[in-house]
Amino acid sequence: MARGPLHIALIEDNPADVYLVQEALKSNNIDCVCTVLSSYEAAMESVASGQLSGVDALLIDVNLRTGSGLDVLRAVRECDDLKGARAAILTSSDSPRDEEAARLLGADLYVRKPSSLDEFFAVVGSAVLRLATGTSAMVTRAPGTSGSTA
Repeated sequence: MARGPLHIALIEDNPADVYLVQEALKSNNIDCVCTVLSSYEAAMESVASGQLSGVDALLIDVNLRTGSGLDVLRAVRECDDLKGARAAILTSSDSPRDEEAARLLGADLYVRKPSSLDEFFAVVGSAVLRLATGTSAMVTRAPGTSGSTA
């Protein structure tokens, strides 16, 4: 998909999760440039202003402090500059309502953040690789957890 490094926009307001995602990218040897948007407002402004034009993939936390990652996804899908970008929703929640909304808004992946560090690295790394190659199923879970994938 990308020519050279993958350009990823990470929309996450928890500094610990930002660090973990960046470490997951490193531990999976993913050649990328990761732009971090650390608030709902920064994400919405970046989408509206075209600052994310050319991004290959977006990782969007669903539960941002001052707004919903689902609203960010909606704005991404309505933005002509981002039509070709693939998007994953990241969440700690098991909310079927959020999962369905993400699917309806055009999320390529819905990724539940595992609580174990090794599983987090594996699941996030796998999700980014799937976004980069265009191989996706709607739901990603850590190995050995219950639930179906679509």
